[in-house]
Formats: sequence, C-alpha cells, structure tokens
Amino acid sequence: MPRELRQIMFRAPEIMTAITEYHRRRAMALPLGTAIGCKVTDDPALSVTLSIEADGGALSKITVDPEVLAASLILYCINRKIPLPAEADKRLQKVGDDGVALIVIKRLR
Repeated sequence: MPRELRQIMFRAPEIMTAITEYHRRRAMALPLGTAIGCKVTDDPALSVTLSIEADGGALSKITVDPEVLAASLILYCINRKIPLPAEADKRLQKVGDDGVALIVIKRLR
C-alpha cells in the first residue's frame, strides 16, 4: 500500500510560539516573561528547553517533553490552517541545531 510522507519544519521562533500558544490554550502556567530562546535536544529523547526572561531580567527554563511538543506543533498548524490528516502517524525529528520536523505519514487507499 502506498504512503504519503510530509515534513513540516519548525525553527526556534515557531517552536517558542507553538509552546506558548499551547500552554495558554490549555490554561497551563508558564513563568511570567518573554520567551527568548529554545534549545532542541534528542538525547535520550527529543525535548525542547524554553528560556523565558522575566521583566526584571531573571531567566527561567522549562523543558517540554515530546508529547507536549507534538501537541503544541499540531495546534500551531491547526491555528494557521496547515492541513494535517487526523488519521496519519505523526513523529518528531530534530533538524539542525534549533529545528524540529513534524513528520506526517499517511497510508493511501
């Protein structure tokens, strides 16, 4: 059976926006301040550490696990009308130093 493979690539600014929008939508608290950077790691599992700077200059860091990151990126796509088939398999992959690819694999009939 043939399959369709899509990759949607996200850079640091989109990842930071996706995470903050997801937390806001789910009413999950983030430290107060502005997201100023993120670091993508894939050892042992893919995760993102988000750096947030408070108004006074204090720096907070939170680590986002793969499930929340995937949900954040999917919500980002939905909000921007980027089509994602609901029945497709979705995976994350690190791309470069600060990027993440959402890999979508759909079986064709």
